Amino acid sequence: MASEEIAQAWQPRFVPPELGAEDVHVWHFPLQSLTGRAAVWLDLLSTAERARAARFAFPHLRERYVAAHAMMRQLLGAYLKLEPGSLEFLIAARGKPSLLGNPVYFNLSHTTDQGLLAVTRIAEVGVDIECLDRKLDRTGIAGRFFSKAEADELATLPEDLQAEGFCNLWTRKEAWLKATGVGISEGLNKVEFNCRPGESARLLRINGAASDEWQVRTFRPLAEHIGSLAIRAERIRLVCCKMMTD
Repeated sequence: MASEEIAQAWQPRFVPPELGAEDVHVWHFPLQSLTGRAAVWLDLLSTAERARAARFAFPHLRERYVAAHAMMRQLLGAYLKLEPGSLEFLIAARGKPSLLGNPVYFNLSHTTDQGLLAVTRIAEVGVDIECLDRKLDRTGIAGRFFSKAEADELATLPEDLQAEGFCNLWTRKEAWLKATGVGISEGLNKVEFNCRPGESARLLRINGAASDEWQVRTFRPLAEHIGSLAIRAERIRLVCCKMMTD
C-alpha cells in the first residue's frame, strides 16, 4: 500500500497558489521539455550562474542547469511578484542559496531530466530527487554512508524493493542535509531514517538520539522517480504542484 505522501496528488498549475503560513509547496518540472529554451532563459541568470553554466563540459548538462535555475527564478519571482532576473541570492559557505531581503525559504534539486523546487515561509527546507533506475553500487554506498541500522533494514527488503528502499534513504538524507547545510562527509550517517516502501517517512535519530522535530515527506512525481523533503517544523501542509510549461 502506498503511503499518504507517495500517493499525494500533483496539481497541474501555470502559476503558484497562495503560500500559507504552514504551507510547503513542492514543484515538479520535467527538464527535457525546457532545455530548448536555454538560450532565452540564460538572460534570467546572474553573472555567477552564467559562469557556472559555462563550466559544464557537455552541452546537455549546461542546458539542464540553465533550465532548472531559470525555472527556479520564474517560480520564486511569481511568489514574490518580482521579475525573475531581479532576484538576488546569498550563497552560504557550503553553497546553500537564500534570497536577499525576502522571508521565503526554498531548495532546488534536479536529476538527469527532472527537477524539484520546494518553497515555504516556515524554515530552511531541503529537497532531493533521484531516479530508481540509476545504476549504483547500493550495497557499497549503504555500507559507507548509511548507519548500521539503516543498512541492516535495507538488506532485509526483497530484491524487488531494494531500489525503492535505497532511494527512500538517500533522498531523505540528502533533503535533511540540504535543509541543515551540513556536508555529506559530516552528516550522512549521523541522521537515520526508515526506508521500507509503503511506510510514511520518519526521521528516527540524529547522532543516536531520538528526534521528533522534523517533518519528512517522500513522494513520487513520476513512477520511476522518488523525491523527499525535510523541514524542521511541528506541522506542515504539503502542496504538490506540477508545472505546466505549454
